Amino acid sequence: MSPGNNPGHGEHTVTIFVNTREFQWDKKEISYEEVYNLAFPNEPLNDGDVARIEYSRGHNGGGAGSLQPGGTVKVKENMVFDVYVTVRS
Repeated sequence: MSPGNNPGHGEHTVTIFVNTREFQWDKKEISYEEVYNLAFPNEPLNDGDVARIEYSRGHNGGGAGSLQPGGTVKVKENMVFDVYVTVRS
């Protein structure tokens, strides 16, 4: 039995995709900062950099939208996140 199919109490692990890479996530929600860190581990944003995070396949019938700094979203099996970094000149 995979961790995501555990009918018992406790953790609920789902598979999410961040910039096409697969991750196992065991929290009910994920924050803007957590998605960014999965996309670009050990690469903090520099002054003038802006990260745009969009998601799809979420809750509420397709659940697409965007995450803003400090924001969170409920995760769902096979949810997709796309992270784009833009450098201001």
